[in-house]
Amino acid sequence: MVRMFPLLSQQSGTPLDSVNAITDTIVAGSRGRVLQVATDGALDQQVTYSAEGYKRNDMVNRTAILHTGAKVTYGDIEITADSIVFNMANNTVYATGLKDSTGKLAGTPVFREGSQVIESKELTYNFRTKKAIAFNILTKQEDGLLRSEVTKLLEDGTSNIAMSTYSTCDADPPHFYINLPRARVYPGKKIISGPGNLVLEGIPLPIAIPFGFFPIQTKSAASGILVPRIGQERERGYNLSDGGYYFAINDNFDLAIRGSIYTNGTWMATATTNYNMLYKYSGNFSFSYANNITGHKGLPDYSKQSNYKIGWNYIQDAKARPGSRFSASVNMSSSGYDKTNSYNVSEHVTTQRQSSVSYSRTWDGTPFNLSASMNHSQNVRNKTVSLNLPKVNFNTSRIYPLKSKRNPGPSKWYQELQFQYTASVDNQISTYDSLLFTNDVWRNMRSGFKHEAPLSLQLRPFRNFSVSPQVSYTGVLYTRKIEKRWDPDYIDPETFVNRPSVINDTVNGLFYGHSFRPSVSASFNPQLYGTYTSTRSDSRVQAIRHVMRPSVGFSFIPSLKGLSSDLYRTVQRDTLGNMSEYSVFEGNIFGTPSLSKRSGSVNFSLVNIVEAKVFQKNDTTGKPVKVKVIDNLGINTSYNIFADSMRWAPVSLSMRTTLMENFNVSANSSFSLYALDNNGRPGGRFQYSVDKRLLRLTGFSVSLDFDAGKIFRKDSEATGQSQQPQQLNEPAMSQAERASMGQSGFAGTQGQIMTDAYGYPVFDVPWTMYVRYNLNYSKGLNKSQLNQTLSVNGNLSLTKKMTITYTSGYDFRMKDITMTQIGISRDLHCWDMSFNWIPNGTMQMWNFT
Repeated sequence: MVRMFPLLSQQSGTPLDSVNAITDTIVAGSRGRVLQVATDGALDQQVTYSAEGYKRNDMVNRTAILHTGAKVTYGDIEITADSIVFNMANNTVYATGLKDSTGKLAGTPVFREGSQVIESKELTYNFRTKKAIAFNILTKQEDGLLRSEVTKLLEDGTSNIAMSTYSTCDADPPHFYINLPRARVYPGKKIISGPGNLVLEGIPLPIAIPFGFFPIQTKSAASGILVPRIGQERERGYNLSDGGYYFAINDNFDLAIRGSIYTNGTWMATATTNYNMLYKYSGNFSFSYANNITGHKGLPDYSKQSNYKIGWNYIQDAKARPGSRFSASVNMSSSGYDKTNSYNVSEHVTTQRQSSVSYSRTWDGTPFNLSASMNHSQNVRNKTVSLNLPKVNFNTSRIYPLKSKRNPGPSKWYQELQFQYTASVDNQISTYDSLLFTNDVWRNMRSGFKHEAPLSLQLRPFRNFSVSPQVSYTGVLYTRKIEKRWDPDYIDPETFVNRPSVINDTVNGLFYGHSFRPSVSASFNPQLYGTYTSTRSDSRVQAIRHVMRPSVGFSFIPSLKGLSSDLYRTVQRDTLGNMSEYSVFEGNIFGTPSLSKRSGSVNFSLVNIVEAKVFQKNDTTGKPVKVKVIDNLGINTSYNIFADSMRWAPVSLSMRTTLMENFNVSANSSFSLYALDNNGRPGGRFQYSVDKRLLRLTGFSVSLDFDAGKIFRKDSEATGQSQQPQQLNEPAMSQAERASMGQSGFAGTQGQIMTDAYGYPVFDVPWTMYVRYNLNYSKGLNKSQLNQTLSVNGNLSLTKKMTITYTSGYDFRMKDITMTQIGISRDLHCWDMSFNWIPNGTMQMWNFT
């Protein structure tokens, strides 16, 4: 209920009779009347009050006593408590809490003024002077909590506090705090204090400050120190890693500077920035430089090596520029960076690095589109680097020049004539990472231009069969070409011995070549279905469906001379006068345009899919569930009609399936129809003519991955583990032991422990384990190689606040455990603790945060 008191200082009245003047009223859950009183100092706004319990009004002393859920409001000031005494004579409010049935003080005062909130056990506030005195208050200043035994709130909004503590821990009492005997609070701005000291778990530490200045951060991010991790490595010794400073520059941009230092002299510095412009772009950039030292100075094993790593990601918002898009994903490093500076297991296994900076543009209402990119590919194992600086593509999507836009009906066969055009410019660099930033890179750069214009017609005489005749024009433009000559007087520069050889002369300039190539292709792609339906009423399998997708393709290119430029020439290759043909554009980016030489091939493939409809165990719905037995089982090969020998291509077989909704299996194998000669190379004889076997296995690979947690959970459900609570003998188990079991996840209700049907305690700790197995087999004439790896990763939650993560594996060929990483993290309420350990490999280490 709400009661309003307009306090009119100019109002006067006849004194009341002494008997009638002393009037006590108790109103429970009803609205009281408005009291008109006079004071010496009038307030400029109304004071309203309410209470969920009862109100007691004293007319003579001009006081109102409010109980249970009381609230007094004056402008933007609000005071709530379970016990409030409102004195209208001096415009003051006294608020405190009430003890509940357990003796605990409840409904303590809460003072609100704008965004400022003060919680206390006892509060006195003067509406006229806007001053207050509070005892045992708790205020939140952004991420920090300020607790004070005595607080004086001043009229300007600031507060003088005594016997206070400041901490970011919200526990009561806090696990750590800074003791502040005297301080002043400027809400939303800062806290200034006199001398103070640090207290940890109630123990005063000998860490004192002569004065305190605590800025109150109101922005979403704040600059501050990045605490380093403490660790130790076998090779580089003890270290402080990833310590530094974070700069919260503005809402769109930040910067973090981190560094690591080791006792053997190794150091590393990293700069990372994140940027985000709303509705425009976002991303991050990082650069790391490491000065790695191995061995001991002055000894033969001492070495020093510099390594770097660059990372950049840029994502353009789709609404920023419709029709054009710019993106970047850069991940490049020196070959030794990950090996010596990364604790990420996947970066030690992966040998490839890929980067791309791209721009694309489309024009609405036209078939034209443009794309440009700079690409980077790196193999950190052999230290090779490949770059495209830049690569530009211009494409015209498929155009039907004979189709009429005004006629929406079925098109004629000749209206299926289609035309396309593509043009590409590329500049490629292939080098080693140690030479990447030298002048030799530009001397070896290859550049070229290529454009193609195919004109084709798609004919479909009947279903699943199509014939496509085509005429294609291809042209290339290069800055160099090759001219080969036979030199009988060539002197080997290494041995100084006369050795007749073919000499390659590189001619620089602009050279253009083109070719016309007619061709015809055909394909037949039917689909065959087979269904088996179970006739048994008690069978869980209702039906099995087999889908076969065979495909036969044919392509033919006739021999037509005189349609292409002079792209191929002949040169003597040995002292016997034998000649060989070569291309003048040999070794260039786009190669040599294909000439119209007679060629033909037939392609064969077959894809199988097997599905089943199965009733679930204990099914009550009567509806089967579709299950894929084989996702894909395919075989393919091809036959070259005009080849001189070995016309059959290798036969490839692939399979992919998922078993029991958990086991993902994929396998690939390759076979050859031809036998090997004495030198271990495929010859012209069929394998069947040698040992009566149709195919010769050349390679095989299989991978299997599954979630081990699903297996154990299903086994637990299948064996009917009924988790029965078993009463424990109270005297035989202490309260600490019961609490410990409850944290570990073994205990049920207090005094009970969960057991299975056999009486054993139920292991109910949350955990995951993902297992992956890979096998690769390759076979030659006298040598075969088998590689097998097993990897596991997952986590184990010992308690709600403590988790263990792990990654490990085994290399069967090397007979060694692969790089293993174990991490332990613990939530300490106001702190996060983590410990990481790599016990084996070249990066043996540990660190603690």
